[in-house]
Amino acid sequence: MTTSGATPTNCFAWRCSCNVLKMGRQLLESLAAALFPPRCALCLRELPTLEIVCSDCASFLPSFEGSRCQRCGAPVDDSSIDLCLRCGTQLLAMDRVFSLGPYQGDWGRLVRSFKFEREMVIGRWLGERMATALLVRNAVREFSAITFVPMTRRDRRKRGFNQAEVLARVIAKRLDLPLIRMLDKTRETSLQSGLSSAERKTNLRDVFRLLPCRQEHVLLVDDIYTTGSTVEECARTLKRGGVQSVVAMTVARA
Repeated sequence: MTTSGATPTNCFAWRCSCNVLKMGRQLLESLAAALFPPRCALCLRELPTLEIVCSDCASFLPSFEGSRCQRCGAPVDDSSIDLCLRCGTQLLAMDRVFSLGPYQGDWGRLVRSFKFEREMVIGRWLGERMATALLVRNAVREFSAITFVPMTRRDRRKRGFNQAEVLARVIAKRLDLPLIRMLDKTRETSLQSGLSSAERKTNLRDVFRLLPCRQEHVLLVDDIYTTGSTVEECARTLKRGGVQSVVAMTVARA
């Protein structure tokens, strides 16, 4: 077989080169692990390879229990009910919300290490878990692009990064979907964590601005889902600009 009609393609040499490179990476990882033994981000047990979370801790990360709202994931008392009271009685812009697990416990510990201690490797690990969850759900075909909850320039400079963007970048690469910045945050707001549900809505009203984009089905990424005020305001802004469907994905749900 030829590539240009004249030069033979040496598949054997190509495979050998790839194997050598792979062995080189493995050797470097083993050397780094020997010199600087990594520890599990949760149990702190020393690991033989450059892992972030040991297999035991990863397998015991909590998932949601009991009946859940099919739209936002909130708990419902009756298993025969598909929607929670809020989703069943209010007209919401958000079409659906996915979260890996509850914020209380180890998921929250990982998010805090990533977000406040700037452990970027944990952020990338969480992004991989989010991508895997979407693949398991077979949800990838639903999206034409991925975006993220924005921060103001001041907040980004203060933290050094946007945690939602880091997660979204990993997911987009894994799922082979375009990552597009579709929203801008136009002003500073009070911390959502210290506000009531009603105050959260007022705090975020008209705070996001749509940037030029032409996408119909969007995956919106953030780190934590609490009352849903942030992703709901983002979804409302996106749909005002012509986006047809918006699904949110977060690491944890508080």
